[in-house]
Amino acid sequence: MLKRLLGHMRTSRFGLLAACVLPALGIGVHAPHASFVATYISSCSGGVAPSVRTKFTSAARPRSRPKSSPVDVYRRGHGPDRKYEVLGEVGVLAHSSSTGEDELTRYASQAARTMGGDAIVDVWWDDAAAAKAGEQGMKYLTANVVRWQ
Repeated sequence: MLKRLLGHMRTSRFGLLAACVLPALGIGVHAPHASFVATYISSCSGGVAPSVRTKFTSAARPRSRPKSSPVDVYRRGHGPDRKYEVLGEVGVLAHSSSTGEDELTRYASQAARTMGGDAIVDVWWDDAAAAKAGEQGMKYLTANVVRWQ
């Protein structure tokens, strides 16, 4: 009986490993309840990265800044003391309820850097449904991307 139990445990581990690794290799799993499988597989891989939307509102289109360049972050109500030009907007939508404000801010900062920005200002987090950007329970970040004058 112990031998049979150990064999079953090895089979279960192999099945779990296969369910997590096969999608990464591009091998799909067909199941009648695809939503359950998708939820299960995404929990194995750590979830889906947030979606980032950017929009230039200025005619200026500065070059991207190096990845090592700092991007200052100013929450709504706490603006910088320096003069700046608004380049555009950034919105970051979480696809997992476990995605936190720090991760959304990191994605927004990366997008600002790509847009040539020095900072993101008027940063605000809200429920995605309230912002009409996604499902209820998911976080959504909005901010303006600026460069110093």
